[in-house]
Amino acid sequence: MERQVGRIAAGYLGQQTLQAMGAAEALEIANKGKGSICLAAPTNASSPHQLQLQLHRLRLTGKALQLAAPMDFVAKGTQTNGQKLGITQDSWQDGEVGHGAMPAFSDPSDDGACVQWPLPQEWPLLSRKPRLGVMASGAGSNFQALVESCAGGWASIDLLVVNNGGCGAQQRALELGMANQVVDHRLHSNRESVDRALIDAFKAAAVDLVVMAGWMRIVTPVLIGAFPERIINIHPSLLPSFRGVDAVGQALAAGVTLSGCTAHLVSEEVDAGKILVQAAVPVDAGDDRASLTARIQSQEHRILPLAVALAALRLGY
Repeated sequence: MERQVGRIAAGYLGQQTLQAMGAAEALEIANKGKGSICLAAPTNASSPHQLQLQLHRLRLTGKALQLAAPMDFVAKGTQTNGQKLGITQDSWQDGEVGHGAMPAFSDPSDDGACVQWPLPQEWPLLSRKPRLGVMASGAGSNFQALVESCAGGWASIDLLVVNNGGCGAQQRALELGMANQVVDHRLHSNRESVDRALIDAFKAAAVDLVVMAGWMRIVTPVLIGAFPERIINIHPSLLPSFRGVDAVGQALAAGVTLSGCTAHLVSEEVDAGKILVQAAVPVDAGDDRASLTARIQSQEHRILPLAVALAALRLGY
């Protein structure tokens, strides 16, 4: 059955449009007037086996896009692997071949939809199972998403560390009977001391990768140096835009029409490490922090497990 999978609205040049649909260059999305990009996300999945069935490849067909001016067009696709993305032509193209003006289309945008970079793909095949250590500070929804994904067997979560005893993430771990530990930053004299305690905990658990799944503290070179290229963070913006605290508030204050989330490797500069996966969501006119945060978090839950798997693949797992 054919379904509409997205809408790309005015203001994007052809090269940028192609990049957003899978060109080799990194996806860079910025607010440009009223332009926005939105493609339907695959159904949420809790295991790599489900993901393999639900993620589809997209490829462009027909002649190359030549956008001389802002235009609207609607993308339609079919639910099959290797699906084609058909692009309707606008009125000036139709006039060239005598088709007349295109009829008006209703807006197919879905405020829960997203663009993902890299484009939805088959789950990376790892040669061995990485052991994960997870850091969390709050409710633990990203921790829960990792737990559900790891149930498919591609990785194991061997330790959860929280800095707020009794937080939602720790409660989830206790309910699941998973190893957990509190490293209370308030009991340490500085950030380096906190990070040394984290290193001791993760080394004792023999973890391979560390995942910052909502860790609301800045880490130092002490921790980064102990796990180089092995720490993954999830951030609620399309980096490099809106780094640091309150990224959602920053996006709303800037008036952008597109926001999202980024999973990246952690570097010494805050929110500046190598990007692994991004997902973009539209910002609705009536959005506040709560509504936009909820839309972004639904995509964080999708891309964080994939980012961890891609990080493991980079290291030879």
